[in-house]
Amino acid sequence: MGAQGLFEDLGLKYIGPIDGHDMAAVERALTKARNYNGPVLVHAMTEKGRGYAPARANVADQFHAVGVIDPETGKAVEPGSKQSWTSVFATEIADIADEREDIVGITGAMLIPVGLHRFAEKHPERVFDVGIAEQHALTSAAGMAFGGLHPVVALYATFLNRAFDQLLMDVALHKAGVTVVLDRAGVTGPDGASHHGMWDMSMLQIVPGLHLSAPRDATRLKEELREAVAINDAPSVVRFSKGTVGPDVEALERTSDGVDILARRPSDEKSNDVLIVSVGAMAEMALQVADRLGAQGISSTVVDPRWVLPVPRSIIRMAAEHRIVIVIEDGVRAGGVGSRIRQEMRAAGVDTALNEVGLPVEFLDHGTRGEVLERVGLTARQVANDVVAQVLGTKVPFARPLPGQEMPTGQIPKIQ
Repeated sequence: MGAQGLFEDLGLKYIGPIDGHDMAAVERALTKARNYNGPVLVHAMTEKGRGYAPARANVADQFHAVGVIDPETGKAVEPGSKQSWTSVFATEIADIADEREDIVGITGAMLIPVGLHRFAEKHPERVFDVGIAEQHALTSAAGMAFGGLHPVVALYATFLNRAFDQLLMDVALHKAGVTVVLDRAGVTGPDGASHHGMWDMSMLQIVPGLHLSAPRDATRLKEELREAVAINDAPSVVRFSKGTVGPDVEALERTSDGVDILARRPSDEKSNDVLIVSVGAMAEMALQVADRLGAQGISSTVVDPRWVLPVPRSIIRMAAEHRIVIVIEDGVRAGGVGSRIRQEMRAAGVDTALNEVGLPVEFLDHGTRGEVLERVGLTARQVANDVVAQVLGTKVPFARPLPGQEMPTGQIPKIQ
């Protein structure tokens, strides 16, 4: 049966195929389609990269998302010597695959963008591209896990939305050992509202038994990825940002349940005004907030849970030892990490005040990551100002007297 017969049997008018590069032919087809009284399918044939040799010569998904390139060769221009989050993952998962024959990779038409290409180059028989079918990616991963493999499903964070039911009912319900790696998590910048990976942490909170990690730097990404693929009786998720990785943020110490203590401001262990819980790539901002609070006489402790699900018990214990908790995350506040920690605190009888610092529940306009974060007030300056306002408005005594604490309401000093 020809294409025309197939679509007309479904009640659709069919026009084509036409040369999609012939503008006059396209215009005629669309004019004809407009005059039909009913649904119409216009079938246009186009050539990927037409007129640009590097695009035509490269693999199909090379130009899915184009950053800065050399126009002569079409190759990506790396920003200095910095690594991207994706490249760190790409190298590490390929190394893990060398060590473990049970590791397999799955992607949905995004082999290079999500960093599974190095794995595929080494072990092509163990990497599966299911096309634009995230639902099938998760269900097939569950099946592979039941067969003795450990699948690593790599997706853009925003596309996990499409496969939530499969993650919940095919993977988690049956306690399948599947690792999901979410690239482009948080605010992605110029990709716009559809591509911000801001929904994942809220969605994942309600999946029973799920383990969720948010590495703060390249070293922790490698470390937490290896911890994730060691979990064989539940789904595990590793999420990281878009763009380049900053310098490693070393911890002062690690608790027995894996929480990294990044800083104490000042370094007096007895100082316990504000506990700052930093999620993933927000570590640099969290440390800046601590510095700004310190300049106002407010002591703080900055911690990185590393694994935000299940909530580490040491986070609840430290919350009880501080007067205010703020959770800084690059996901929506509603149902996010801060909300979950608040619930766990309440269940443990800890009544410390907690502020969720994250993204509003709205579709965020285009802009650079910095511009978007500035618009929604997710900056070190704004967060620190909000904490100072809360401190000056509380009757709870703090570790040290605060400059201007006796000032009349409304005259709160601003942090520059």
